[in-house]
Amino acid sequence: METATDSRSGYGLVADTVTGRDRDWSRLPEDLLVSVLGSLHVADTIRSGAVCASWHAAYVAFRRLRLPSPRQPPCLLYASDAVNPGAAVLHCPSTGATLRIPFPLAPLDRRPLLGSGHGWLITADEASDLHLLNPVTGDHVALPPITALHHVERGTDEDGDPAYLVYENLPEYNCSNSRFEVDTEPTILPVDEAHGCMYFRVVLSASPSAGRACVVLLLHMPRGEVSFARLGDDRWTWVAPVSDDDTGLPSRYGYRDAIYSAAHGLFYLLRLDASMYSLELNGPSPVARKVLNYLPNSVNSTKYLVETPAAGDILQVWRKKKYINSLTPVYFPPDYVDDGERGMDPCLEHNTIELQLYKIDLHRQRAELIKSLPEYALFLGFNGSMCLPVKDFPGLEPNCVYMTDDSTEYVNYNKLNRREIVIYYWDSMSGEGQYDSFLQKFVDAGLLLSHICSRHPKAILPAATASTELKKCMAEDPGLAAKWISADDIEDVNPASNTVEKHG
Repeated sequence: METATDSRSGYGLVADTVTGRDRDWSRLPEDLLVSVLGSLHVADTIRSGAVCASWHAAYVAFRRLRLPSPRQPPCLLYASDAVNPGAAVLHCPSTGATLRIPFPLAPLDRRPLLGSGHGWLITADEASDLHLLNPVTGDHVALPPITALHHVERGTDEDGDPAYLVYENLPEYNCSNSRFEVDTEPTILPVDEAHGCMYFRVVLSASPSAGRACVVLLLHMPRGEVSFARLGDDRWTWVAPVSDDDTGLPSRYGYRDAIYSAAHGLFYLLRLDASMYSLELNGPSPVARKVLNYLPNSVNSTKYLVETPAAGDILQVWRKKKYINSLTPVYFPPDYVDDGERGMDPCLEHNTIELQLYKIDLHRQRAELIKSLPEYALFLGFNGSMCLPVKDFPGLEPNCVYMTDDSTEYVNYNKLNRREIVIYYWDSMSGEGQYDSFLQKFVDAGLLLSHICSRHPKAILPAATASTELKKCMAEDPGLAAKWISADDIEDVNPASNTVEKHG
């Protein structure tokens, strides 16, 4: 046994020079460990910090320096009472890793999740006010309250209980005089339920750790109005329509999705009719410009905007859904009350039947129907959309769309009905596709997914053994609420706190 010295750094470590056994890995230099930690994925980085005191010190230094980690694949975040009441579980489809994480503000199953970006969640509290939350570190930032929107006031309902008064001022047809008139009476929303009606989409321009450089864009009631706030603002700024100016939004509402393009320094807004507008918020007042006219046959689809990470192409995804009756009903507890529009139907599901993909030419203001994405995987859901290059994320398949349920009716009201969590396989020859249940396969077969699509004989995801606890959770909770969350910033967790546990 002798000391092997690295002549470049002067650091030493004890090693058996013949067999290579019994090395004292705790004596690795801190700067080297910090560099190694910066190349690992989230779960491996967390576990490395719990090896020994010196590795933990390197991990603390890594967190303090906030060094960049490799690009992290998106994870599926959901509540698991089977693991622990109110526990939050993070599952990475590309690696098969499943971690239990702390959720500091409230049990996850009682906390509405309204969006995600840069590793942070957008959630609402008991008063329906928005917060930004890092689900691993517990850091959170309060956004302006709901009453800081231009058309919301605090008041009472018919019984005198606290409520929000929302002045939508929408035109309604008056049959008595055969004309449209503005309805000035407020819509009354219960304080603790207002988030279910008020917020449509929440989009971040940057990580909240950037401070006021992070702009939060909000699409909200009525019918998709647009407001925004910078971190630290006291009020939401309404983007009001400007009919006599080509630098304003032409309509007050009708916006269904939005993304921020860091490459262009602009937000892009998508309307119900598939028309698009750019929105610049860097100057003293918002500047909006039309970049795409309406597209035919677009009104009846749920629509998403995504940006390809390398080329910076803007894509529209149209998702057509249909109500179907399942052969296996879900269980409704005797005291369960369903507030959905269609009543309590234990067999009702709202599933995707078709996807269409359009590449947007911003310069020519044209949309081209494309049949495949051979280099990318898409992630779609209620909280936002992502497009990732599969070459950077082993385990993700090209021409696949990972989807979670995005129906407001199901997310907010029909909470015990089965949710749609599926992988959609595109056929590059026909532009059509097939999809398979992501979580149901996980439950039934004990695998993440091991499926060969008839149209895609090579479209196979690696099988990963499911933990007993997680299978039990999903089997007992068919109304599982799940969200995609990008994992860019979730490496900042203290392994010494024992708050991260591996399940499977």
